Parts: sequence; structure tokens; C-alpha cells
Amino acid sequence: MSLKQKRKTSSTKKTKIGLNDLDFAFIAANAANEKKGENILLLDVSKLTVISDYFLIVTAKSIPQIEAISKHIEETLLKLNYKMISKEGFVGSNWIVLDFGNLIVHIMSEKERNYYKLERFWSNGIIIDKKKWEKAS
Repeated sequence: MSLKQKRKTSSTKKTKIGLNDLDFAFIAANAANEKKGENILLLDVSKLTVISDYFLIVTAKSIPQIEAISKHIEETLLKLNYKMISKEGFVGSNWIVLDFGNLIVHIMSEKERNYYKLERFWSNGIIIDKKKWEKAS
């Protein structure tokens, strides 16, 4: 079993409501949007890495907003039985990473996002049009 398969089975076993990983990525993007996350980018990186299928990158204006977005995404996905594997970052952090297996969420300050430029690093990923995930809500 590959690393990707192990991560997938540990996080996403088919839920009661039958959603797939892309559906959960859409839900997470909408949850970030509900808390006024900015410059929300959903990338399909499934052809580029074994660690995840989707990256969600969100900018927040302040540390409290980073924490609020993180908490809202966690709670929203947990209600749908999509369990988090790990969380990196801490209270007062400028960057929090939520690892759901096939979905990894990066919530960061504008300064961190401009410095690390994750979307440039993962530029070969497929950008999922915002209209698709907004429509899915």
C-alpha cells in the first residue's frame, strides 16, 4: 500500500453521506469563505505528490481570523465525519496547517503567503475554479 493510500484510508473512509475528497475540499473552501478568508485557492495536486490530492490556501488579515477560519473548517468537516489527521501551528501563529489526508489546508497571514509563495511552488497543480466550489455550497 502506498503512502497516499495509507493516508487516504486513515482519513476519508466513505462517509455516511457519500461525499468524496473533492466535495470536502469544496466544503472547506466555502467554510473559509464564510469566515472572510481572502485569496482562497484550491489546487488539485494529485498528479504532483503522494501526500495529498488537494491543497487549500487561504489568506487571513489577522491572527484571530486565522484561528477562526481554522476552527470553522475543522468543525464543519468534523460534522460531516471527515476527520483531521494533524494540525500544525499554534495560538498566535501566522500560519496554521490542517491535514485531513487528501486535503491539506494552509491558513496564513498575507506576509507569510507572500514570503513562501506556495501557489508558485505548486504552480503545476490544477487550479479549481472558484465558481465550482462556490456553486457546490
